[in-house]
Amino acid sequence: MSIAEAALYGDLVKYLRDVCAQQLAELKGVSPDAQRAALDEVIRAWFFTPQDELYGFTPQRVIRNEELGFANTIPGDRMGEMFEDDCPVCVAMRAEAEADLAADPDHDHGWAFSLAPGFSLLDAYDPEGSDERWRIEEERMEASQAARKAEAQMLPFAGADDPDLAHDIQLERAWLEGDIPF
Repeated sequence: MSIAEAALYGDLVKYLRDVCAQQLAELKGVSPDAQRAALDEVIRAWFFTPQDELYGFTPQRVIRNEELGFANTIPGDRMGEMFEDDCPVCVAMRAEAEADLAADPDHDHGWAFSLAPGFSLLDAYDPEGSDERWRIEEERMEASQAARKAEAQMLPFAGADDPDLAHDIQLERAWLEGDIPF
């Protein structure tokens, strides 16, 4: 999600509030200002209501944390929600996090969540634009990968006489060849 998109969503909410207030006012025979105030209360309540998808935080807290540069750290009692049960790495990470929290409930596990979605609301209303955007992103990624691969092939193999360094370099460059070293 771009910064412009996030900023414009605030404007969209206010625009929809005003349109709905006008329509509700006409239906109910009351003033648009009264309906706008009622809708503002709905919006305000949403900001201050804990949300399950935010690990029990309120949208207000998540936004303020980000504004102040604080991580939105997942509470220890909600840690299990972020790990996949069918992933061996996730199972191991979950066990480690739970063991750390069992040993020290105040342990700063450092697991935080981000709200950057894989797609935007605009994508739902502009699927052609979304397809074009992802086509361009893929072209850029492929070009970047090709450039990095070419650059890496031109570098001397610095670890030829140090087996540990050679292994580290191979692991670091493995993605360039499309190989996964594990």
